[in-house]
Amino acid sequence: MRKFVLIVAIIGLGILFGFLITKPTETDINSLNSFIDGQQIVFEGIVDEVRELRSGSLIIIDEVKVFCECHNIFAGERVRVEGVIEEFDGTLRVKALILNVLK
Repeated sequence: MRKFVLIVAIIGLGILFGFLITKPTETDINSLNSFIDGQQIVFEGIVDEVRELRSGSLIIIDEVKVFCECHNIFAGERVRVEGVIEEFDGTLRVKALILNVLK
C-alpha cells in the first residue's frame, strides 16, 4: 500500500512540475472571451487608461483590463504583460504577474 501511495505522489508531483514549466500563451488580444479563468497569457500593448486603486492599479490596454500591484505606469506607455486570466465581479481580467515598460 505504501508503494502505491509513493508512486501516485511521484506522478502527481511530476504533473505539477509539468504545469510549472509550460510557457504561457503569447498572443495579440482584442477580448478575453476566448480565454478561460486561470490561463496564463503574455501580450503587449499601449496603455489607454490607468485607474489608481488602494492596492494597485487597474490598467486598460486595448480595451483589456489588467490589475497590477504597481503605481508607476502611465497612459501612453507601451507595456508587456505576463499574467493570469481571472474572473472578478463577473467579468474576466488579467492579473499581472510581470509588467515591463518597453522603450
